[in-house]
Amino acid sequence: MKKYIKSLLLLALAAVVFTGCKEEYGTEPGNDGTPVGTVYQYKVGDGYNADNDCLFRVATNAAVSEVYYLAELKSAKEARKMTESEYADYVVANGKKIEVKSSDYKDVYVTDLHGLYTITVVAVNGGTKTSQSINFEGLDYKPLGTGTYTSEMFGNIGTVNVEYSEVGNRYRIKDLWKQGHGFSFSPNGRKVTVYPSSMETGVTHSKYGMITATDQGSTYDEGTKTFTFNFNFTVSAGSFGVKQEVLVLNK
Repeated sequence: MKKYIKSLLLLALAAVVFTGCKEEYGTEPGNDGTPVGTVYQYKVGDGYNADNDCLFRVATNAAVSEVYYLAELKSAKEARKMTESEYADYVVANGKKIEVKSSDYKDVYVTDLHGLYTITVVAVNGGTKTSQSINFEGLDYKPLGTGTYTSEMFGNIGTVNVEYSEVGNRYRIKDLWKQGHGFSFSPNGRKVTVYPSSMETGVTHSKYGMITATDQGSTYDEGTKTFTFNFNFTVSAGSFGVKQEVLVLNK
């Protein structure tokens, strides 16, 4: 009787293991008959422009034979009115091939994107295709007008050129303290986010070197079109303290 019960328990255990194996089949690389390229999006590093350059990684499973991608404006993709399957075919026919092996990965940089983009990656095995997409907001600055800039740190700078990108609701002063040394900023109600949060001003102290500005929390007054930036200015020897920088947009 004990042997009979033991046999039943072993059969039940074998059934559970077999079911578990069936459930895992198709989800683990190497077991899946369907090609899958999993897409991961990252922020670009040094040497690239985070405002307009996109970095993504494609990780393939064992069933992948080829991978293609296509980056195009989201509006253009939507205008095609294709099904997912039709668009996958379109990407293979019109996109770029990614040289990546099965059960491997490849990092891909797509640069100089201005506007709202969709990047679609298609994994292929014979006639079988699967796709994944990511979105990227490429800032697209246009001249907005001018503003009056006053610096508690450097004095009355005066009239500055201001640019604006509808994508990201982002303002920018490209050349402020020195040529090529400025920053961008985005209001959300009264709160303002500064990009980058810490930056070199291009102005050097005669003894302690480059002066750096770090945002300490900035604000916006819609009624007067006034941005107030609270920056902590520092050099290698220490801090000058938090100073106010004020930009009033010319109406």
